[in-house]
Amino acid sequence: MSIIETERLIVKAATPNSLDNWYGLFSNPEIMQFIGKGVKTFDETRQSLEKTIRHHEKHGFSIGDIFEKTTGEYVGRAGLIYLELNDNQPDIEVGYMMHKKFWKKGYATELAQAFISWGFKHLPVSKLIGIINPQNDKSRHVLEKIGMHYIGRAICYSVEVAKFEIIRPT
Repeated sequence: MSIIETERLIVKAATPNSLDNWYGLFSNPEIMQFIGKGVKTFDETRQSLEKTIRHHEKHGFSIGDIFEKTTGEYVGRAGLIYLELNDNQPDIEVGYMMHKKFWKKGYATELAQAFISWGFKHLPVSKLIGIINPQNDKSRHVLEKIGMHYIGRAICYSVEVAKFEIIRPT
């Protein structure tokens, strides 16, 4: 099932079959350098995937698997989730993670813009947020490029993050 399609990418709902692809991301120190507490074990990856699938089943949106349209190659994962997968609070996060091979192609910007448009069209929210490691200048640039504004620091997923938001256009 396709969640979102952009000009160059397609994002499909994550399934249990996504585990090996996700582990390829979560076990890579360079990819995980600015994400959470860093590299995850296979079991931690499986737990994250299961939570993400349950989030999609409950809310109709979540993080999904990204594929290039032209090659069908697995790019990474992206989507919208309740911050920290906690639907007892209102913040919905735009998130993305890609294999290094796909960095510097504009994919993060393309996906984040698509998910923001989808979120404001389909979800009853007045804002969407992005969180990044404060030292991740590349992700900071992506969030600023798509119209998000820095609103301060916070603790999310047990680490300090820089928090950004975009307000629904009126």
